[in-house]
Amino acid sequence: MIRRRWLSTVAVGSAALAAVVLAAWLTSQGGSAARRRAHTSRTASTITHAPADSFLSEPEIRDRNIVFYEQRAARDTLGASDRSQLAMLYMDRARSTGAFADYQRAERLARRSLALRTDHNTQTFSLLAAALLARHDFSEALKVAKQADSLDPGVPGHIALLGEIELETGDYASATTHFSSIHLDPDQFTIAARVARWRELTGHADAARRLLHAAVAKIGKRDDLPREQRAWFHYRLGELELRTGHLDSAEVSYQRGLAIFPEDYRILGGLARLAAARGQWQKAVDYGNHAIAIQLDPATLGTISEAHRALGDTAQANAYARAMTASALKQPGPIHRAWGLFLLDHGTTGDVKRVLAKTRIEMRSRRDIYGYDLLAWGLHKQGRDSEARAAMAHALSQNTEDAQLYYHAGMIERELGNAVAARAYLDRALMINPHFSLTQASVARAALDSLGKAGHV
Repeated sequence: MIRRRWLSTVAVGSAALAAVVLAAWLTSQGGSAARRRAHTSRTASTITHAPADSFLSEPEIRDRNIVFYEQRAARDTLGASDRSQLAMLYMDRARSTGAFADYQRAERLARRSLALRTDHNTQTFSLLAAALLARHDFSEALKVAKQADSLDPGVPGHIALLGEIELETGDYASATTHFSSIHLDPDQFTIAARVARWRELTGHADAARRLLHAAVAKIGKRDDLPREQRAWFHYRLGELELRTGHLDSAEVSYQRGLAIFPEDYRILGGLARLAAARGQWQKAVDYGNHAIAIQLDPATLGTISEAHRALGDTAQANAYARAMTASALKQPGPIHRAWGLFLLDHGTTGDVKRVLAKTRIEMRSRRDIYGYDLLAWGLHKQGRDSEARAAMAHALSQNTEDAQLYYHAGMIERELGNAVAARAYLDRALMINPHFSLTQASVARAALDSLGKAGHV
């Protein structure tokens, strides 16, 4: 059975994009670390009358600030700034906990703030766009980004936001136009993260890696941003390193991020996938369970399921697979893609039909390369390989350095009897990332052998 391609190759989702947008908002606020700490301390003491030497964690300070700004907003029904600040706090908490109710609160507050005032309030457009992206409303997020750019044209952050949303929707020509127009300042690390995503998706992983390394170096000098934001940049670099087969570098990045924010369930999930890529199944289970104890994530539940299956515990594997489905169906958007790929590899004929139906719904507004990849793999599972080849051509159109894409293309061509193309694609998959999936790498090598050519080690 074809397994685990999604364990080491998970596209940067809209929650991660929302995190970049939020980081950009925080950076735009400026101010020294001392001023920010003084502000939060005064806020906390205003609410709790805590002794001066009492210690509050960042989440505790954030929660008390939420209460403080909720009270201010209730007293001042025309206060746009307070609502923008409160939206930012809810966004920050949502990113830390994965609670979509907080994204919804942030969206309502940002809309109210902009309804009260758009002058000198353009940063709230970014907050609103981030909240919309978190629930996969890409069309509305793009409208908001365009409105922000029209009110304050030429701002690099606005241009990068437009480009990033266009990447998510598959409008690569427009995204390239926007990103190419940005003169990147070395200190603009949040914009650099967006540019890195563009470079990664358009076949320039090395350039993306350089940009992210520079961003990580810059973020390391900033102590005025929440730990979650600083840890996210290490997570983002770790994901790129894992996707391109640099497992040791991925581990370094993940561990550095975890040292900053030990409760980051995304990093713990990344470490679970890294352990799975190395065949360290019990370690994958341990990291995964630590992650889902903080926040349920469908992809991590799938990783744990695969690890238990590799360890021979079918009952646990099936239990986690059921939990993955339950969690995925609660996520925003028509389909959770990691869950869709899992079902295509492990599910029934009915599951394949279900995934294809949901994928086609999503592609009405989001026609990016990973949507086409999911469509192609579903068609392949139904034996419709000529149609799958056409979808796969779209998935490969940006020359993205992702072993998953080339593996799928190779297996589709193999079914169509095109040995030359199948060998070329499978070779390419193993060159990009020999570790993209222990099982699939073995399948790829076996397929190459059957086609008359030994695979790469």
